[in-house]
Amino acid sequence: MHIDDGEQISGDQGIGLWGCVDVYDQRELFEDLDSVRVVELSRLGGQTGFSGIESVRKSTGISLRRLMRPGLAAVDLGDALCHALEQKTGRSLGEFSRVFLCHSHTDPQQCHRLANQLTDRLALPENLIQAFNHGCCGFLKLLQDAAMHIEAGDESIALLSVETPETWHDGSDRLFCGLVSAGATAVVVERGRGLPLSVVRADDFQIPRERRPNPDPLFRKDNADVFTFRGEPIHRTVMRMNAEPVFLNGIELMLTNLRAAMASMDLKPGQRVVVLPHQPSAKLLKALVAAAKNEFPGVEFLNNLDQYGNTISSSVPTILCRLPQVLAANGLRPLREGDHLVLLAAGICMEEIADHMTAGHACLTYTAQDLRHAQGLSLNGDLTYDQVESFGAPELFELIVPATAERMQQVT
Repeated sequence: MHIDDGEQISGDQGIGLWGCVDVYDQRELFEDLDSVRVVELSRLGGQTGFSGIESVRKSTGISLRRLMRPGLAAVDLGDALCHALEQKTGRSLGEFSRVFLCHSHTDPQQCHRLANQLTDRLALPENLIQAFNHGCCGFLKLLQDAAMHIEAGDESIALLSVETPETWHDGSDRLFCGLVSAGATAVVVERGRGLPLSVVRADDFQIPRERRPNPDPLFRKDNADVFTFRGEPIHRTVMRMNAEPVFLNGIELMLTNLRAAMASMDLKPGQRVVVLPHQPSAKLLKALVAAAKNEFPGVEFLNNLDQYGNTISSSVPTILCRLPQVLAANGLRPLREGDHLVLLAAGICMEEIADHMTAGHACLTYTAQDLRHAQGLSLNGDLTYDQVESFGAPELFELIVPATAERMQQVT
């Protein structure tokens, strides 16, 4: 089930999102990983692991995760995704001005290898696909870069998220084995079509020592003898997480971004605000919602963990692709014209894993009629954690910082 993309219109219109698609229903791509198997994985190597499936459920909020079927690779998910996008939009991939790809991995070259493999398999123009290793906030970073290019004159940009976390995590690590799941999504960013985008920003934030309960790195790479998600021993480089400071700072960063998003809205009586957050874990989402409800009691939050898990950069666009379905699963009524959507994420900063995190948000308006011009699109500025927290939300959105030459160079 997919979101209504709205009507195509011409003229001097704002930037919108449409063509949302995923590949989860293509069962030939995936096999399921249930909680019984997660318990078994977590005990490999003589570890204590989870006590049982109820412990997994309480910790993760997930019943079902996806692995790539044996013999498949990230390029197969990407290939299926590209064909699904072409079918959804009626356009070949080569017709887009650019294609941005997020594929996260402990090896930063894997995203470029995937881009090259897709280029060869689909016979695409060289350098059409520009690859990034962004992690959990990857979709928002891609969206921000796409918005900059649309503002600069590009016609349409496809955003691809292809995530295979089973290839760069330890299958016996209980911090990840019950959480992460394979996923692949695509969205089109274009002027004058789709859900209007009014604000987008995503930044890397240094987490100062006083905000870290222990001195260990937030994340670190570990080249070690580990287990695959099928329980097979393997030697590879995996990601390790320092859970407590990541948890605490992840919540604070998402709250800060939510405050800024709320301050940017022209909220009319009767309009709803629905938040589509990154899906890190049940515990973090529960803590985020509890804290946010104190400030914004009327805001609604979507939880899509149960059947999809944490799909890294695919988690937010997965909800966007399946919005009516996810609303119903959360017991919420369908959206109406003028309701507001907030895309919200925080997580690992893949460029500086030890002491930085990435966070961001985007604001969309739900409309199936004439799309309004997205006035004053707010783009990225290079702000520190303390700078963002020091701003009141209104001041933050008066600070509209043009893209720097360095950042534009990364995506040209």
